[in-house]
Amino acid sequence: MPSKKSLNDIRKESSWLDTNFFLSLSLFFCTYAVVGWSIANLANKWAKIITEQNTIINLLIQEDLLPLIIKLSILFGTVFLSLILSSPLVLITIIFEESINSDLKAFIAILFWSIVLVFVFCSFDYFSDLLVITSSNILLRLDLQKFNNNNSQVLFFIFVMASIAFSVGFILFDFVSKGVVA
Repeated sequence: MPSKKSLNDIRKESSWLDTNFFLSLSLFFCTYAVVGWSIANLANKWAKIITEQNTIINLLIQEDLLPLIIKLSILFGTVFLSLILSSPLVLITIIFEESINSDLKAFIAILFWSIVLVFVFCSFDYFSDLLVITSSNILLRLDLQKFNNNNSQVLFFIFVMASIAFSVGFILFDFVSKGVVA
């Protein structure tokens, strides 16, 4: 007859993936650095397009600051959206609990989510980036919560680390694209 194992024995025998915080941190950091690199490439193109058009933005913002403003707004938007999506329980309960009370609300909810699904499939490259970012956020969030950190500490740590990794991606792209590295 096999002996029963205690919970502590099972935890000791668990995989090294369950106990390795630095693996999830490095995946998180690399994910945000790669996304920062790709966004830096797009931000320079967007800045050129905006400066070519004679808009009020050209009068209000210096030409050198426009790529930085675009990069920072994308950084905050991406981190904010991924933090919202990494803890979607409140968002899902608000949307679905309130929307399926009647037949009309159920029809509108199905129509809305169908339109969202069409946009997801039409711009799958952006959606896949968001999915990878959200997955790395969830993995790091779970590891940080294992250390008994409260939700505000976890959010602050994720925001700081995402900002640093995003900035590293920006800086590396600018460093390589300016021809410093041959």
